This record gives sequence, structure tokens and C-alpha cells, in this order.
Amino acid sequence: MASTAVAELLEFDRHAILAGEIWRLWTAHLVHYSAQHALIDGATALVAGAIALPALGWRRLCLTLALAMPLISTGLLLLAPDCLVYRGASGIAVLLVVLAARVLWPRAGTMARSTLLLLAVALPGKIAAEALGYAAPWSDLPADVRVVWQAHLLGAILALMIKLSPSHKV
Repeated sequence: MASTAVAELLEFDRHAILAGEIWRLWTAHLVHYSAQHALIDGATALVAGAIALPALGWRRLCLTLALAMPLISTGLLLLAPDCLVYRGASGIAVLLVVLAARVLWPRAGTMARSTLLLLAVALPGKIAAEALGYAAPWSDLPADVRVVWQAHLLGAILALMIKLSPSHKV
């Protein structure tokens, strides 16, 4: 199938990247295992990105994504030696969710801050569960594909390192 061949050409493939196919550092975040996988990652990234956009602006948001993609992929090369193949935008989606939470925090009321704190506690728990081999049933990943929790962790760390505009101090 042509779409499978294209996905295989674009996915994070450890051996191919180490052999010089560096475009995969970016394109791995653009291909998915299924339409449902793409929809979940895409919808999450779209909503969170829309919330983060006013604090970053289009140019900084695009630059953030363009830099985050290879940084997450390089992190996988260094921190996840057993990860031979990766597809998906979940690391980018986590980055955008954490950025969105940082944007919302300064203007959030007590109830909203409580919700954001709950999410801040839940995210490390989710990543820890994924590291232990648990995956959300709605991700629609093939049976032989494990969630690459390191991508989620790297996305969150990168989001915490990004400087927001002065009007959105955290």
C-alpha cells in the first residue's frame, strides 16, 4: 500500500536516522499508525496550540514546533535506545498542552487553577503509567506498538523551558 510506504519513509527509524536520513527527525511527528491516532494527536495539538498562540504569536509558535520536532526525536535517539520506530505527534501535543496550561495559569480563577494543578499532577502519572506499559485504549495503536512515553516527557520538559511573553508570566 502506497500510504504505508510513505509512512515508513517518514517515520522515526533509528537505523535510518543514524545512517543520515535526518528528515525523519521532523517527519516522524507527521505520520501516524491510524486515522484515529492522527485525530487524537491532531485535535489535542490544535486546541492546545490555539490556547498557546496568543502568548507566542504565529512566528514563535511555528519556530517552537520546528525546533521541538528534532529535539524530541534526538532525545529519543539518546534516551530510548530500544525505540527503533516512532510515529505520531503526541510529544508535540504534550508540549502544546503544557504551554496552554502555562498561558492559562496567570488569568485563571481558583477553580480553574485547581483543575490545572490536577492536570499537572495527572501528566507525570500518565507518563509513569506509559513507562510501565499501560496505554490508553482509545489510542488505536497496533498491538505490537508501545507508547513512546519518552516523547511525552521530552515534550513536557521543552514546554517548561520556553519563555512566554511578559504579559503571560508564570
